[in-house]
Amino acid sequence: MLLPCPLYAEEEDNEVDDTKYYELSPPFVVNLQTNERRMRFLQVRLQVLGSPSAITEVQNHNAPLRDIIITSLSSQTRESINTPKKKKALQDKVQQAVETVLKELTGKKQIQGLYFTNFVVQ
Repeated sequence: MLLPCPLYAEEEDNEVDDTKYYELSPPFVVNLQTNERRMRFLQVRLQVLGSPSAITEVQNHNAPLRDIIITSLSSQTRESINTPKKKKALQDKVQQAVETVLKELTGKKQIQGLYFTNFVVQ
């Protein structure tokens, strides 16, 4: 008969990860800043990671969050997002902006991560 190891049994009981991913919908489509005659567009799909209560707060404050995300994305140029490193910097900037808005509205940071799940420049 196998007995559970007490070292690991305690760790398993304490490790309840209830974080969830939530997609902000619809996708974000913004004009990029440009000096060209042709308009440039950016389409981004985003997901946030957080506890169920954090996801509820994201849903409750959808309008101000979408506003800050659109503002952050539309301030970009094609050159400011044309490498993986620059996209990561934009991701960090958007996450920080979302965290700031949520903290102002709820008193807590709320989300644990923000991820681009689609990123198209045209």
